[in-house]
Amino acid sequence: MSPFLDRLARGPCLLLDGGLGSELIARGLPPGAPPDLWTLERPEEILAVHRAYVESGSDVVHANTFGANAARLACFGLLERRAEVNRAAVRLARESGASLVVADIGPTGEYLPPVGHGDPARWRAHFLEQARILSDAGVDAFHVETMSDLREALVALEALREAAPGVPAMVSLTFDRKKRGFFTLMGDAAVASLARLREAGADAVGANCTLASGDMRDLALEAAAAGLAPLVFQPNAGQPERLAHGVRYAQEPDRFAAEMAPLAGVAGVAALGGCCGTDPRFIAALRARLDVIAAGPASPGRAGSVEGTA
Repeated sequence: MSPFLDRLARGPCLLLDGGLGSELIARGLPPGAPPDLWTLERPEEILAVHRAYVESGSDVVHANTFGANAARLACFGLLERRAEVNRAAVRLARESGASLVVADIGPTGEYLPPVGHGDPARWRAHFLEQARILSDAGVDAFHVETMSDLREALVALEALREAAPGVPAMVSLTFDRKKRGFFTLMGDAAVASLARLREAGADAVGANCTLASGDMRDLALEAAAAGLAPLVFQPNAGQPERLAHGVRYAQEPDRFAAEMAPLAGVAGVAALGGCCGTDPRFIAALRARLDVIAAGPASPGRAGSVEGTA
């Protein structure tokens, strides 16, 4: 078993990092600019964010590779530097001192017809190439994130399995909360989609982005009640508010941690972290609560409950 899978299986709940893109924007990354550019031009900023999360208690750092596939990099004139971008991002994550480094793999930004002109065969080629580069760079695991179409997530997972069968792969979809439950933008139902990904060979499944911690907690309980495991969840820091000078996320770290930490006692939940708007304060608050839970006496009936979330 790989070190990552061993740690995921034996517990306690793995603490991931928080938002990277939102932290870089706070440090001056211009709106619309690719975070990947700073991997090359301002690596000290990338490393500073990684180290801040490690110092706040993160067990895992995601390398700055979310948008480093050929489809995305081509939009910013970085196509010819894609291998350099991915390798440098992994090196910076390693330099942070994190116990585990995970390669972050995001969507291509394309949609299938009739919505767009996406091509699964082309997607597969992009994911195969990125996975091979990242595997050669020595990542501990892959994390396919922020997928709004189950079909693209499955293509990515298949490509990762072919390119690097020995590297664990997590897959997280992004969901909206509707009256009928949780669904992706393309209409994929949450629990059924996560079950499909597990059947396809994902080592862990879950959700990130879009949802705030309260809704993400409810989604986590649904997935756990369905018997899915291992599960990973990374909510946003509340809903974004557009201001004249940018975007503000309204949630405070204590509330975020209070709603997320009890999930560590729910059977099947193996990893927690944050997404857009979360910063090292959120991870530190979550770390403090997770440490209390880990140190406390076993409580009958704790598993499957989220008592004391308020």
